[in-house]
Amino acid sequence: MDTTTITIIFIVLSALLAVVLRKIKKDKCLKDFRDDIVTLELLNGQQYKGELNLKSSGLKFNYPEIIKDEKNLKFLSFLLYKNEYPDIQAVVRYHKDLTEEGKKLREEDFKKTFHPSRWLRLRRSILNFLKIIKDAVIEIINLLTSHFSKTTPVGAAISSNDREVNKMKNELYGLVETSYEPLLEDYIGERVILELKKGSEWVKYNGVLKDYTAEFIELIDVDYAPETSGRIDADLIVLRKYGIVRNLSE
Repeated sequence: MDTTTITIIFIVLSALLAVVLRKIKKDKCLKDFRDDIVTLELLNGQQYKGELNLKSSGLKFNYPEIIKDEKNLKFLSFLLYKNEYPDIQAVVRYHKDLTEEGKKLREEDFKKTFHPSRWLRLRRSILNFLKIIKDAVIEIINLLTSHFSKTTPVGAAISSNDREVNKMKNELYGLVETSYEPLLEDYIGERVILELKKGSEWVKYNGVLKDYTAEFIELIDVDYAPETSGRIDADLIVLRKYGIVRNLSE
């Protein structure tokens, strides 16, 4: 097989791999709310309520019923693109909006958060370890790539396409969740106080820390009611730039 053929095959496979990886990679906090009826709150005060459909490029909210405006235009859904995530105030899953099946699934997930199995504990420990040593793994991959490019014809053909090689590497690296916060790890499954910035004020919420990623924090079993009203049970996803876990609670 000549160098040109190897190069073409590598480029095609790299493109296919990139497409597959983009489809696979989705924020794990947002994944917990997919297919549920949620309310999207934006920083500008706008709210959108619908069934959450999670895509690698953003969020789709399918309205429970058709919405009409003053011009009689009909709206069936709302799209929020990934580059618009900084506009999110919160993604709220009110318990009253869940189906009976959704409530059962949520309750099972809630119990796993409080009492994770040995397998779940081991899995999280392994993933955290991989996050910690990610830079070292990347360096090893770079060294191996460099070695094979010098010692094999196939490696030489592949290395001649640095742009495609680097693109594939970036896709693979991006698939590994890089966020590891030792302070938050200690509080997973515990009741905490979240301080959420709303306008010029910081509002405190009590909830169980379910998980976190580089962008988001997920709290469950939260009283999301305004101070003047009674309790409203909900689960909450907020951006880490606006939400900060400050205290352990009970």
